[in-house]
Order: sequence, then C-alpha cells, then structure tokens
Amino acid sequence: MVESKKEIFGNLSVTVIDCADVRKMTEFYRDRLGLEVMDEGDNHTVFDTGNGGELVLESHGAERPISIAFTDVDIPSAHRDLGDCEPTELAPHKGGQRFSVLDPEGNTIIFVNA
Repeated sequence: MVESKKEIFGNLSVTVIDCADVRKMTEFYRDRLGLEVMDEGDNHTVFDTGNGGELVLESHGAERPISIAFTDVDIPSAHRDLGDCEPTELAPHKGGQRFSVLDPEGNTIIFVNA
C-alpha cells in the first residue's frame, strides 16, 4: 500500500515568528489575543492555538522571520520525497528528528516527527 501525502507529511500545526522583541510580542499575543502560554524562556514563548496547534515566538535574528512546521511526519519518507527541494540534513528535535526546505518564495517549512 502506498502512503498518502497526509501520512508522510503529518499535520501543519506550528507557526514560528522570529521577532526582535519576544517580550513585547508575548504580551500582545497573550494579553490582547488571549492565547495561552505553554512554555516560556529567555528567548522564546510557545502558545497553544487550539486543536493541537502552536505559535512559537523566538528571537534568533532569522533571515526568514516566519516559518511553518508540519508535525508527526514520516521523516525518512518526507526527506526522500523532498530530495529535489534541497532539504537540510536531519537534526535532533525533541527526542526525534527534523529537517527543513524552502518553498518557491523562500519561506522555511520545517518537518518534525514529534
């Protein structure tokens, strides 16, 4: 049986915004939009967006400030199927693995099996 694209690529469930002022952005999303903080550190905040989704604010000076992430991904299959998109090398992530590719407009798409 052939795996469906849904099984290989998992769920689009995370949006990452690399911002200059995590504290100010956290206050906005928490206090003005009412999102619940799931995790917070010196350089990041993770919000629950509902239905298993997350909004991650971080400050790393990324060249591409907005990224999306698919979770519960079949990493070997997805990495192989996206080989023509120049995927990054596999890297550790929350007890699993991750890699990323750029879409045609240069946005970062992250794939994780966590």
